[in-house]
Amino acid sequence: MLHVMARSQLSIDSLPNEIIIQVLSSFPTRSLLPLAVVCRRFHGLVGRVHFSRLVEASRLQDHEVILECYHPSEKVSTPSLFCEYLGTNGLTEAGDEANLGELNNLYARFRPFLGDENYGPRSRSKAGTASGEPSKPIIQVPSHAIYLDSGELFSQLCTVTNLVKVGPRRGLFSSIANVTDSVIRVWRDWLHHEATNAAGTQQRASSSVDDPSILWTDSSKTVGLRFRVVEDQGVPTPILMERDDESSVSYSLEYQELLIRANWLLLSFETSEAQQVLHAGAVYFPGSGMIYHPCNTFLQCAIPTPRQLQSMATTFVM
Repeated sequence: MLHVMARSQLSIDSLPNEIIIQVLSSFPTRSLLPLAVVCRRFHGLVGRVHFSRLVEASRLQDHEVILECYHPSEKVSTPSLFCEYLGTNGLTEAGDEANLGELNNLYARFRPFLGDENYGPRSRSKAGTASGEPSKPIIQVPSHAIYLDSGELFSQLCTVTNLVKVGPRRGLFSSIANVTDSVIRVWRDWLHHEATNAAGTQQRASSSVDDPSILWTDSSKTVGLRFRVVEDQGVPTPILMERDDESSVSYSLEYQELLIRANWLLLSFETSEAQQVLHAGAVYFPGSGMIYHPCNTFLQCAIPTPRQLQSMATTFVM
C-alpha cells in the first residue's frame, strides 16, 4: 500500500533536469519556445536548449546566406550576393543561463560580397600560386546606385534573403529556406543625412539596432542592411526648376553588413534541414523556385528487361 502511494506522488518535478532537457530537445523551436511559460523551471531549461541551438545554427554547416537586393526594374540584371558570417554579438557572453528575452535580441552579422559569377563563395579563389600555396580569395565590395529625379521622395529596394544548402554540384542548392522577402523604401532625406555623415566623419562601428545607417526590412527588425552612402556629385542640375523643387540626385549605397535576428536564422536553418529530409534526392535550381526529383525508376535499371521497356514506353505515351 505504501509502495502504491509513493508511486502516485511522483510528478514531473521529481525528474532531473537532464531528462527534461532530453525531452525538450525533441521539439522543434517553434514548439519549444511556448513551453517556456509552463513554469520558472521550464523557462530556464528551454533557454538552455534554445541557446545550444543558436550556437549550432551560427556555425551554418554546409549552408550559405544569399542576399538579393535590387530595384524593381533591375531584378534580372542585379547579381545575387553571398554573405560571409562575421559573428553573433553577445552570444558567447550570454551563455546557457541567459533568458529568452536576451537571446531574442541577438543578431547574426554577415558581410555581403560578390562571389564568382554563378557558383558562390566556394569557387571565388584561384587555384593557387606558382609555389603551390593557395591564393587569397578575391572579395568584391558590392554597391547599389540610386537615382532620384526632381520631386521624387524615395526609391525602393526589393530584398530577398535565403538560407541555402549548396550542392550536390556547383551552382545547385539541395535546400532553400526563405528568411525574408520584402520591400525597403529608401527616402531622400535619409540618403542626404547618411551621405553627409559619411563625408564628414569616419564610418560608425555601432552594433546597436537603432543605428540610423541600418535599413530594416520590417517593423520587427528581423533583417537589416547597413549601408555607407556616397553622393554622386556629377548629376547635372536642371536649367528650369521651381524654387521649391528638389533637384535630381544620385547616390551609391555600399553594403557594409547584413543583420539577421539570431532566432529567425535558427528557424530558417531548421526549415532548410526539414526540406532536405522531405525532398531527399531533389535539387533546387537557383532562381526557378522549382524542385526537381530524379526518376529512380530509370536509375535502377542499367539494362532494362523487355517488360521494363514496355512499361517505360507506356509511361511516355501517357
